Amino acid sequence: MLTGVSHIGFTVADVNAAAAFYERLFGRPPEVRRIYDAPYTSDQVGYADARLDIAVFRVPGGDVRLELIQYLHPLGVPVDIETNNPGTAHLCLVSDDLPAEFARMRALGARPRSAGPVLITSGPNRGRRVAYFRDPQGLTIEIVEALREEAPCA
Repeated sequence: MLTGVSHIGFTVADVNAAAAFYERLFGRPPEVRRIYDAPYTSDQVGYADARLDIAVFRVPGGDVRLELIQYLHPLGVPVDIETNNPGTAHLCLVSDDLPAEFARMRALGARPRSAGPVLITSGPNRGRRVAYFRDPQGLTIEIVEALREEAPCA
C-alpha cells in the first residue's frame, strides 16, 4: 500500500549548475550530493555500468525532496521539455508573497512565462495567483499563492 511521496526527480544536463540554482532558491545546500555507481544503481535504473551524479534537496515547508540527476554513464540525449509536451513534468511550489517571489525568481535567473503573477478566475483555486517559470536548465517551476485563511464569522 502506498503511504506518501518521497521525492520528485528530474534528469538534468548539468547537475552542478542545477544544484547551484536550487541552493539559492531554497536557501540551503543539498542534503545529499554524490556520485551513485554501485551495482544496485545499474539494476535500479536498468542501464549497465550506470553512473549518476545526484543532488537532493528538501523542498521548504515539507518532507518532499527534489532529486536532480545527471547521467554520467550512459549519456542521455536532450529532449524537448516544453511544458505542453506529453511526459513533461513540473515542480509546483507555494509562496505567501507571490509578487516578491516572482521578482526573486527572475533575479535568480529563472525565466517567467507571463509578465507577472496571473489571477486564477475559475475552479478550486479561484482568487489565488500563479506563475510559471523556466529554471536555467529549462525545467518548469510553478509557484502558486498560499491559501489565505478566512476570518471566522462573529
